[in-house]
Amino acid sequence: MNKTFPFEAHINGVNEKRLRYFYTVMMLGSIRQAADLLDIEQSAISRQIQLFESELKVKLFERKGRSVVPTEAAYVVLEYFKEHQARENELFDKLFQLKTTQMGKVNVVSSEGYITQLVYDVLHHVHAKYANLEIHLELLNVNQIVRQVSDGLAHIGLAYNPPEHADIEVIAQKTEPLMLAVPANHPLTQLKRPVNLHELHAYKIGIMPVGYGFRQLLDSELVKSQCVLSNIGLTTNSIAALKNYVISGHGISVMRHADIQEAVAAGQAATLKLDSHLFNSAKTRLMVRKNSDISESTHLLIEKIQSSFGLS
Repeated sequence: MNKTFPFEAHINGVNEKRLRYFYTVMMLGSIRQAADLLDIEQSAISRQIQLFESELKVKLFERKGRSVVPTEAAYVVLEYFKEHQARENELFDKLFQLKTTQMGKVNVVSSEGYITQLVYDVLHHVHAKYANLEIHLELLNVNQIVRQVSDGLAHIGLAYNPPEHADIEVIAQKTEPLMLAVPANHPLTQLKRPVNLHELHAYKIGIMPVGYGFRQLLDSELVKSQCVLSNIGLTTNSIAALKNYVISGHGISVMRHADIQEAVAAGQAATLKLDSHLFNSAKTRLMVRKNSDISESTHLLIEKIQSSFGLS
């Protein structure tokens, strides 16, 4: 996009913090959601965006209700941010290849359900070889993971059933069905067949918000089955909260067996197969940006994720 904007004064560099605040608002389309994600006051991020607009001498967002709409100038700044982030990542990768300096940084974005295995197993092996490697691990929903990888802001993405993207290469995956998680001795455990979505109406259910892999699968199957959930008891972006919701007997939920397997082994819960080809063919996917340069450290991290999670 070749656009010329009437800058009133020379810009003496770009404020890094404000640039990252700007990107977060662009990604989420909301100052309030950006403030929640960054764990800062909404007024603070609004002020930073205003200062950023003042620095650049252009309007970046038009306010419409609770949302913000990017201007043409915002898309120009977004392209700069992507190029800046990609060059920064390239710099760290190249510096890492200088063995005498032993520097490096790998950005990983992941769904919450994989965090324990990533920290206890994968990082242990990687740091054993690269003690000074810095790994930046961020937990996001599936749409945000896809965006971070496709934009070149993350070297590696690990997500549950992410949508296909033209700029992303899936380098390894594994089928992990979306299961129905229920408390121990729940009436549905007496069924000798997969559970139909229409049979869930009698029970309170906990679900993920829109944008998360579990929710996208659930919504797709609900539309296909012409079924509506009218008994939602809990909506949360925390798999741990959903697991405890089930274990405590408050209701049922949908998740991978791996997300609640310890509770199942302890007799506190059970996982049941659902009558859905979509659920049963869901996959965990390991992703990188297409045609990206993969450093030695990133390659090792990818190999350890593949082996630890059984991806192929």
